[in-house]
Amino acid sequence: MDLDLDGNVALVTGSATGVGHACAEALSRQGAHVALASPNLGDLAYASDRLYAIGEGDIFGVEADVRDPDHVAAFVEETVEQFGGIDHLVTAPRPLEPGAFLDVPDEDWFRGFDRLFMSVVWTVRETHSWLSSSEHGTIVNVTSPVVRALDREFPVANSFGRAVEGTTETLARTFAPGVRVNSVLPGAHDTEDMELFLSELVDRGRYPDLDSAWSAVLSDCPFEEPADPLDLGKLVAFLSSEHASFVNGAAVPVDGGSRI
Repeated sequence: MDLDLDGNVALVTGSATGVGHACAEALSRQGAHVALASPNLGDLAYASDRLYAIGEGDIFGVEADVRDPDHVAAFVEETVEQFGGIDHLVTAPRPLEPGAFLDVPDEDWFRGFDRLFMSVVWTVRETHSWLSSSEHGTIVNVTSPVVRALDREFPVANSFGRAVEGTTETLARTFAPGVRVNSVLPGAHDTEDMELFLSELVDRGRYPDLDSAWSAVLSDCPFEEPADPLDLGKLVAFLSSEHASFVNGAAVPVDGGSRI
């Protein structure tokens, strides 16, 4: 399906790995020019090279840590210098490392606040003037994973993910009709981050093997297999397109029905 995104400019945070990278890929496959950011140069180089090889639009990568507002401002500025403007914003920061609620130190709560919540606030602020002047302005916030079986493992991500949902609702009413704002709530997706985390649970003896770990994660889901991250990315691309021109303030779960 052609989403008419050819030549549009999309800035995507958390875009070197995981579902953030899948969003960047889906937009690039539709011909959008995509700006990537990561604090890890190795991840950034791999992600940029991969999208150059399979996408249709131009790719621009910036070494940036979204926990730092100065880095966010520089990322936006360099994207505008490279592409001349910004039409679409996708925020998809990676969650923190897992940890039981009572074991999470205050430092990690503050780290999570900056990475998972304030990074969204800062990026929206920095891009808003460009989005509002675009004929296509959209924001899609991809929240932290919503996986019931892992709630107790990711208290920081779950808490701030819900805060981003609330912010999305506020922004949708504040910015419409010039800029549409929606959120996507991912369930269990087959990403390297999830595979690594489940492998660690196996190593700690919580599950006998990786298949058992995946079965536990999908215990509330009608599907027996985790989702392809690119399918989530395609939804984000659709929400960024004119084909979703009356979709605003929505929180769309992509969890196979786990929340039903």
